[in-house]
Order: sequence, then C-alpha cells, then structure tokens
Amino acid sequence: MQTTNIECFLRNDNILNKINKQFISLNFDEVRHNNPYLIKIFEQLIEAMRRQSPLFDKTFQRIIWAGSYYKKTRVGEPEEYDINFVINLPFKERDIEFISDCPGFIEIRTPWRERNMSYNTLNLTKEAQKELNSFIDNESYLNQDKFRAWMEGILSRVAKETSKSDRIILLNGVPITRIKTGPAFTLKIQFEVSGKLIDIDVVPVLTFSTCNPPPRCSEMSILKDYLRGSRYWSAVPKPLNNSRTQFNDELYRYWRLCFYEIEKDILDRHGRAKPIIRLLKKLRDTQKWNIASYYIETLCLNELDIFLNSNKSDTSLFFTMIQKLREAFRQGRIRYFWDKDLNLLEQIKSSTMKCMFGSIDRIINKIEKTIADDKYAIAKVILNTSELNALISSIDQSSESEPEPDFGSINNIHFKLFSRL
Repeated sequence: MQTTNIECFLRNDNILNKINKQFISLNFDEVRHNNPYLIKIFEQLIEAMRRQSPLFDKTFQRIIWAGSYYKKTRVGEPEEYDINFVINLPFKERDIEFISDCPGFIEIRTPWRERNMSYNTLNLTKEAQKELNSFIDNESYLNQDKFRAWMEGILSRVAKETSKSDRIILLNGVPITRIKTGPAFTLKIQFEVSGKLIDIDVVPVLTFSTCNPPPRCSEMSILKDYLRGSRYWSAVPKPLNNSRTQFNDELYRYWRLCFYEIEKDILDRHGRAKPIIRLLKKLRDTQKWNIASYYIETLCLNELDIFLNSNKSDTSLFFTMIQKLREAFRQGRIRYFWDKDLNLLEQIKSSTMKCMFGSIDRIINKIEKTIADDKYAIAKVILNTSELNALISSIDQSSESEPEPDFGSINNIHFKLFSRL
C-alpha cells in the first residue's frame, strides 16, 4: 500500500498517545526526588575539586545538565545522566583563535604568549599557571587529551583526600565510584531512598559566546539570533578518530563542536518533535537497532519544517520519520545539523548500513500492508510482546468502562423532537 493511501489510517493519535503515557514518559516523581539529591552531591564534589586545583577553582563556571534527559527526549527511567563541567579559561576573546579544517571539529589556539604577555595578566597563582601550561602545546594550541587528563587528575586527588582509595566519599557518606569511559569519565552513585545505582557521564567543556562563533557553521543565522551571553556553544575534548579525513595538525588539537543549549531551545520551540523522537528511540530499543540517540535527534532537527508547519497527526509524523530514517540508511548519511559537511553515519560499515536499511524497510512494508485492518499495526513494531499485551488490555478495559448508550432515551428524544414539527 502506498503512503498516500494510508494517510486516512494515520489520523487517529489515541494509540500513540497511550503508548507515550504508558511506556515512554518519565516518572516525574522520580525526577523530583532525583534532581535535588544530585545537585546536593555535586555541590559537595565541586567544593572538593576546588580545594585540589587552583586552576579549577579559578576557571570552573557551572554545571550543564545535558543529554536527552534534560532535552526531554529520553526513553526509560532516569538512571543515566550527562553532565558538562563548564571551564572558562582566563583568556580574553581577542586572545583566542579558532581554526577549522575538519567538519564538526575545531582547533583552539591562544597566541597571547606570542604577544609578550605575562601570566600576571591572567591573574593566576604559580600553581594555576603550571596547570594551565600542562595542556597548551609549544605552538599555543590547546591539547584536549591533556585537558581531560587534568580533570581526571583532580578527581583522583579528591578520591585520595576523601577515602584513601579510588572511590570518592563526600560529607553525606555517599560513595562515588569512578570509571574511565573513553573521552568521558563515569561516576556511579547510589540513591539513598530507592537504592538505585545511576551512571553520570561527566565531560569538562570550554564554552564560548554565540557572538564568537566557530568559523564554519551551517546554521550561523541561528547563533546570531541570540544576545551576547544568553547562550553558549561548547568545545568538547572528544578524540577525533575519523580515518577517512586528512588532518593538517596533530589529532589532540581537535575539539568536537557541541550546541546542546541551543538544540534544547530549538526542540522546545518545535514541541511536536520531542514525542516523535521518543517514539523513534523506543522503536530502536524494541527492534535492537544500534543507532545512537543523537543520530535520531539530528535526523529530526534536519526536518524541523515537518514539525513546525504540518497539520498532520503525530502518528502520521512518526510514520514519516521512519521513512526518513530508512532513506538515511539507504543513502548512508545523516547530516550534522551544525555542519552539513559532517556525516554522522560515516563510521558505519556498508554491510551494517545495508542491514539497517533492510530492517527498517521491512517494518514500513509491514505497517503499509496491515494498518487498514489492524489498528495496532504501528504499536506492534514499537512495543515488545508484553507491552503490547498490556496496551491492548488497557484499551479493552477502558472500552468496557464506557457506559452503553441508552437507545430508549435516544428514541424518546427523537420522538419528542419530531412531535414538535
């Protein structure tokens, strides 16, 4: 069945709304309890880190609670968090240069030393000066490898101070286990009341004003809409391992671009996109597809007009985005929203790409063939068997609870109406 022929079966959002409410929406009671607890822990952790590093004490600005949890695009319980430690190095804007010869990444150079300026102009202690020098190379480029190592070293000293071991013990007695996970490090914390163990991925980042944008950006007009200081973009110390691209400089000089705060604003303004993103992630989890959450969010960011201007139902939009996902794997490309020259799928093998396309194509064909006779056609691909049974049972029960129409009363009304004519 062609897409144009099934639109009439995609107009009703009742089933999709029930799926969202019953299986996808976050438990807001947990959210209310978790957030204050985490804030209290990180306030204590930051104070401990300040004591261990004069440079951190001088340059730490704030925490950005990042990731899909705070974008409200997360699926499942709030057991994983992403947190950025914002570091504001003591350089003026004129003393920072951005260079970009690689899509989605940037090099940061601080030529202030070449201008015969002393560390005294930065208002740093000798200890802080030494720390800063540790991640600036001999050509004045910031070294993201050593920047991460600096942050990890601070946490190691906090652990030794608080517990004489690899774990961090804060004033409230909560043990925090540190695990190295690639460019980030993960903190494992157990909640007092529920006893749940949660993972928090922590990444130190450098932030810059939208008035001082990266040299290459496909959405520069969006950045220019912000007043100075109202929003920031970030440079993230994520290693660059793209073997298909030629680099002019050492890999450690490349920092990944990140526009988390602005992406959150965009999704807030295009509110219809968020439930569709959550449904796509739920579909991915059920089908066991290996697709990063950020790829799904970017796919929707690239189709903002669909969510802003369409008068279609959410069910129709969801089906449209499944088709967009199929097309992405057919072409082997999802464009990075902020730099169209970067393909987020470029690291995926062609055999994997072909397999993903086939899997999505079969699901679309199945929906097209069955939706006319089966109102649960879409639910059957989003939910697993137990969830589907629970959904059908809840819909059947709600139908049974609805009062039967009183045909006698209806007939009496009709009789009275006609008797007046």
